[in-house]
Amino acid sequence: MIDELLEEVKKAREQGKKIGLVQGSWDLFHIGHLRYMKKAKELCDYLIVGMDSDEKIRLRKGPSRPIIPEKERYDFIKQLDIADYIVIKPANEPKWNLIKEIKPDVLIAIKDNYSDEDIIKLKDYCGNVAILPRQSTTSTSDKIRKIIIKNNEQKITNIKTDVTKSIDELKKRINYQEDMPTPIPELIANLHNSTDGVCPVSAACLWNNKWYFGSNQIDLNISNYDIENRTELFYNLVEHAEMNLLKNMGTVKELNTPIYTTLFPCDKCMKVLIAKGVKEIYYLEDHPEKNWSKRSHELANKNNIKTTQMFTKTIKQEEIINEINMNNFKYIYPPNAREQEQLDIMMNMENNDHDPLDMKYINQEILYTTNYWFITANKFPYEDVDKQILIVSKDPIYRKEDITNAMWLELKEILNQISDKYNIPGGALCYRFGDPALSGASLKRVHLHIIVPKEEKKVKFNIGGKRTLKKGLIIK
Repeated sequence: MIDELLEEVKKAREQGKKIGLVQGSWDLFHIGHLRYMKKAKELCDYLIVGMDSDEKIRLRKGPSRPIIPEKERYDFIKQLDIADYIVIKPANEPKWNLIKEIKPDVLIAIKDNYSDEDIIKLKDYCGNVAILPRQSTTSTSDKIRKIIIKNNEQKITNIKTDVTKSIDELKKRINYQEDMPTPIPELIANLHNSTDGVCPVSAACLWNNKWYFGSNQIDLNISNYDIENRTELFYNLVEHAEMNLLKNMGTVKELNTPIYTTLFPCDKCMKVLIAKGVKEIYYLEDHPEKNWSKRSHELANKNNIKTTQMFTKTIKQEEIINEINMNNFKYIYPPNAREQEQLDIMMNMENNDHDPLDMKYINQEILYTTNYWFITANKFPYEDVDKQILIVSKDPIYRKEDITNAMWLELKEILNQISDKYNIPGGALCYRFGDPALSGASLKRVHLHIIVPKEEKKVKFNIGGKRTLKKGLIIK
């Protein structure tokens, strides 16, 4: 097909025609597509439409796409009688291959398709790059997401209940009062439009003397397990509140007015807000211990964006952070950390989705292993300890119910081995389980401590704890 196309392009050029190229998936064709294609034709005499193959779309947008198969999309575009030539782009096509082959006099695109750096590079292959604004307030992905959400919302009967419960918890955290200044009451009310039962978010903006709102929307086609446990939330399946807000506002080139949101924007949303010219962001809550939040704050600082937390409680920020986040960690429990270095290591592991007690990441000597356990020294021993040895489950086990009889039997042998191997005359064995605030554990994987005190010393070994950070420790 490419040879045929190049021959047609050669003929058109010989006739003095200006060659244009526009590319896309053209799935679930809508009014924006039609306007976009017509405007592209106005910029040239001979318009080539690049259309992604089914396989190419599946690789980029997932197995549920395209909605309209390749042949039907091709026939539809042909029937419009706008394109002079339609070329189907294969999945294994190198980057910018069609552009480099055709070398169009004008490449027509929307801003989302290429970065500023890309546009500069593309001019090596094109006479001109024409950037058009979006021709409708929604996209194919938006339409598909809305259809899926609407269909599945009926099936997931407890989604509204979950959203309401999360909103009630937020109200308690911020000590919500109905007479709070605008737009806080409106932000809270708009949370009910969210389809995220775990963390509903809303955003607002005053534009041309009118308040606009947006909420985060999840593609409810994702399984309940993934939605609840946050193991599979890709950005093409989730529309964040800020993006929903901008969509509701229509085409806004520059947004020189504050953005208000219930949760500090993620780094991806921050990039969009920066591109829109936002200079002030007000928010109710944040997750400062998360990497996405750190990256987002760095972006805001770098671009001189003022960020202000709207406190509605007369307590310190650290206390709010502790109250919100301490039970949400996957592998660790920060309130039981005793030293800053220990907490920093724990947080680094958590942020990288690594269990600090996983043999691959423990970063200290493993004394020996058995079928079900490995044995190592405690990196942060208690005061007045002569020996503090950890016995850790090799498999990622976090509940006492998951310890098998074979594991319990093997523990008896390990205790005898350790006693003989390290000449332990006496000491204590501690196995922590359940709620970390009661067990005193800072790490959640199943483990046991063997503790031997120094001669004539008593070791204070904590069982139990609290739900806030130890004074002086900071989550970085």
